[in-house]
Amino acid sequence: MGRQRGASAQDRFEYKSAIDMAKALKPLSRPLSQQPETLTSDEQEMLAQCKAAIDTLQWAFWLAGKALENIREGRLYRAESESFDEYVWKHWRMRKAYANKLIRTWRIAEAVFELLSNEAAPNGAAKKPTPLSANAEKALKALNQAQVWELVPVADCWDVDAAVLVYQATVEVDGVNVTAKVLKGAVEALPEGDFDAEEITAHVRAYLESLNERGEDDDEPVDFAEQVEKAVPSRWVRRLAKKDSAAAHRYLDELQAHIDKCRAELLATSVPDQKSAPASEGTTPEAETQETAAA
Repeated sequence: MGRQRGASAQDRFEYKSAIDMAKALKPLSRPLSQQPETLTSDEQEMLAQCKAAIDTLQWAFWLAGKALENIREGRLYRAESESFDEYVWKHWRMRKAYANKLIRTWRIAEAVFELLSNEAAPNGAAKKPTPLSANAEKALKALNQAQVWELVPVADCWDVDAAVLVYQATVEVDGVNVTAKVLKGAVEALPEGDFDAEEITAHVRAYLESLNERGEDDDEPVDFAEQVEKAVPSRWVRRLAKKDSAAAHRYLDELQAHIDKCRAELLATSVPDQKSAPASEGTTPEAETQETAAA
């Protein structure tokens, strides 16, 4: 599509879908100008379109979750399909479990985005720097669906504000690279019982401090009991069971199915030991060689 002369920036950037945005973005094979450092107005517009497209990719899960919930709750599928599950599979080959996963994450994603964006680019007079504002911009760029998904158990047990608090407490600790794995550990370290903001923050910080002190050393022997406790968040399961016993049982069933699958894959790829038969009891291979030579 060519540029519309006289059209406002808002008119040029109004797309009905991501497909429209992709079609409108002209491919470049060379620079639009020969200016060595500065960009022309056309180049600035092109860069803005490119950044908007990439931002759409980063936040697509948030938008998709919100849209899917509207379709489901508003029964907007009813003109074509008998059920929401049938509709999302027909249009996007999306399974019910994944659609529900996107729906469960979008509110947390939206709240975390608002928290970080307000801290990364505060409005009005300059604010006094805080631990959150110091790390907000980096965290905002790295935020993804995997991180948000690890916060879902917190929202399920308490609410979205509690999930955001866990994320905020993690971001505020200097030197911590916020990843899905780190957030998973922080969530599993949370106490049981009623919601207490100070107690939750204290537990998250204690967990992150223990990570900094322990570090990761591949040469250290594996503590299987510790790994099992991390893999099966028993405290979280108990909290979930108090709220929804059936959901807790479904979680454990899924976990057991995953364990069975891993065990089957491990057995399928294991190579039988091809070592020679062991020496007789009490006799080393070296001793057997010596006895043979003596004979």
